Amino acid sequence: MLTSARHRQRLWAVWMPSCCLWAKGQGRQSVERRLHSDVLLWLSIASVNEPLGRTLRNFTWEEWAGPIEKAAVTALGQPVLAWAIDVLRGLFGESWLADSAARSQTIPLLRPDWYPLANPRAVVGVLEFAVRVALVKQQEGAEALLAEAGEVRSNRDATLREFQHLLLGLEVAAFAVMDGWKVSYEQQLPSGRKPDLWLSRNGLDYLIETTVIGFDRDFRSIESWTDGLRRVLQVLESRHEVETVAQLDEVLDEADTEQWILSITAAALATGEDGKHRTVRAGECSVQVFAKGERPPGPILTGPALTNDAWLRVATRIASKIKQTSGGPPAWLRIDDVGTLFHLTDWSARPLAQRLHDLSLNIGVALADAHHIRGVILSGGVEHAARSAAGETAWQDLGRLLGQPPQTQPSRQQLAYGPVALRRILPGQRQRMVYVIPTRQTHLVLPAGTGLEPGLWYSEEASWPDMALRRLGHPPLAEIIREPSGP
Repeated sequence: MLTSARHRQRLWAVWMPSCCLWAKGQGRQSVERRLHSDVLLWLSIASVNEPLGRTLRNFTWEEWAGPIEKAAVTALGQPVLAWAIDVLRGLFGESWLADSAARSQTIPLLRPDWYPLANPRAVVGVLEFAVRVALVKQQEGAEALLAEAGEVRSNRDATLREFQHLLLGLEVAAFAVMDGWKVSYEQQLPSGRKPDLWLSRNGLDYLIETTVIGFDRDFRSIESWTDGLRRVLQVLESRHEVETVAQLDEVLDEADTEQWILSITAAALATGEDGKHRTVRAGECSVQVFAKGERPPGPILTGPALTNDAWLRVATRIASKIKQTSGGPPAWLRIDDVGTLFHLTDWSARPLAQRLHDLSLNIGVALADAHHIRGVILSGGVEHAARSAAGETAWQDLGRLLGQPPQTQPSRQQLAYGPVALRRILPGQRQRMVYVIPTRQTHLVLPAGTGLEPGLWYSEEASWPDMALRRLGHPPLAEIIREPSGP
């Protein structure tokens, strides 16, 4: 079963040490001046990276979109992209970009999935986003799902969390709409709770509860410290024409961090002059300084290892959603874990079939007493895909279990309800890994095409944007997207 997980961080950000007086009392005046010069350089970097709200206080939708003729679209695609931009503009409101930058210091639409529109991947993301909004708006009561989209949150974490939850709700709702389901958002259960989505079709009702799991507070704290050190090392490498290798096995407190960076700075200065290799240690951390061109192959920076139960947060969230959906129609849980489980654990590198097996065991335990839950759809979110990436499907071979010839491919029922693991290559050089895990509880299986078959949504996801665009009267992606020329 899936238990604890050990992972290391390799993410970058900006952090500035309070070190303006470090140069004093360090010996030779020349060293003192050079160290002070480094401090001034760090301060100049801080001025460049001023708060986002100050930099983008007047940021407009026109500035975000840029000239339509420079976007990665054909002439036929230009009006379609203009339509998509207007849809998002109407969803979030005219001042949302600037207001979000000012209050929360972040604008989700500046992330690579949506920006810049000269990138085909960003264009596909924006079109897909807009198509989902347009489909959902065709349903009565859509305001309940979309009403809070334009609300400006108080901090970065809250902004990104609510944005991700909006995306996931739109994703599932739009899949359901295209599948012929009526989607409601404010229908109340006998318990008084309101599920995220209530689906109805031909006298059948289902609930879908959506949730996003991100990185926890400890991870974000360690990430910030690691990212700050990385930025300092980049400055020193550029300033003194040296190269570094960092091994970080613990997080130092502020005082130790400042003293360590001072020592690293002195080592970089000396190595830049005499070319000698130096190692600077502090606690369980070390930075090696090499002359330019002499750094050995291998990792440049390895962050502190975290050992925790990566599954526990998922199990806790499942338990919460079980309670939230009790007392109503059968329910599916749709979970995006965009934090640790699928990205930074040793388990995430195991073969797909092994991961499916492990998740089936864990989710089976989590749903043991949840008779109203039909299953869990678990994903790590949409990611970049290499050009050579290929789709993949793993499933439990029922034929082998029953003593029959092995299956060459999963059945329709397995794709619809699971257990199945799907790696699908999506338009825009993207990919998604999805695990569809059904409950072990006995329940009525309806004829194909009758009940809710959410696994099929993700199995056929690569073709979904074209079907949705066609339904809204637009051409397919192949006629909209202009791929970059050249090798």
